[in-house]
Amino acid sequence: MGRKIILIGFWLLGYALGFFAWLVRTPVINFFTGLGLSSDAASALITGFAGSIVMLVGVILWSYLSSS
Repeated sequence: MGRKIILIGFWLLGYALGFFAWLVRTPVINFFTGLGLSSDAASALITGFAGSIVMLVGVILWSYLSSS
């Protein structure tokens, strides 16, 4: 696969996951604030988790497609 296709795939995956995280942010933030975290810390957890998922899936896919 070409580099442009891979980068567009990363972008689309990140966009989709970020959109989903935005939709579910209120219940997740409420859950974490119930555990004693501030809403800012809960938002940071959501953002960090979404970013790590995007990178993990992206690297796995890139590795798989590069070896094929």
